[in-house]
Amino acid sequence: MPYQAAPFLRRLAARLIDFVACLALTFLIALPISLPVVLTAMAIGETYEDVVYSVGAWLCYFAAYIGLEVFLLVRRDGQTLGKGLLGLQVVPADAWARPGLGLRQAAVRMLIIFLPFFLISVSGSNPDSSVLNALALIGFGTFAVSCVLAMVTANGRRAVHDLATGTRVVRAATRRVEVKKDLLMVLPGRVDLSKRHLDGSAR
Repeated sequence: MPYQAAPFLRRLAARLIDFVACLALTFLIALPISLPVVLTAMAIGETYEDVVYSVGAWLCYFAAYIGLEVFLLVRRDGQTLGKGLLGLQVVPADAWARPGLGLRQAAVRMLIIFLPFFLISVSGSNPDSSVLNALALIGFGTFAVSCVLAMVTANGRRAVHDLATGTRVVRAATRRVEVKKDLLMVLPGRVDLSKRHLDGSAR
């Protein structure tokens, strides 16, 4: 099946939609664990209070990112919420490869996307650390290279995470967001997505 490479601006817009969705999911995850985090910060004392809050926030965000960029991506046939709304899909780059993405493939892809922003953020919180500053530069460089590659048509517009995982982003049919169903898809483990389970009926 012939695919048409996804336009860069549409990929960027889909990424922004996914970022907003990730922030919303982060908030939902943070609600039940906020009390334990606050109690931990109070028990440790003011010296490490900011560290506890920062680690807690990043863990919530990372959990949300895994749900959206790994489990949801695989279960929605290569479409995150943003990609589905804008008619994009992640597919194997090899035309002879088995259709669909595996969890390991999606996880590696997610880490390559996530790490540059994490490194830049950590470096910003510790500007005096030469090691963190160097890692942040590497992260920023990776992001910049990805943006350039995603605009090069001769390369199939494949970014660093696409090349590393043997995937590419292509045009596809749009898919609307189904909140109840999509929320179940971000959960790890086996998820029953049958109509019977979603409706709570015996039909």
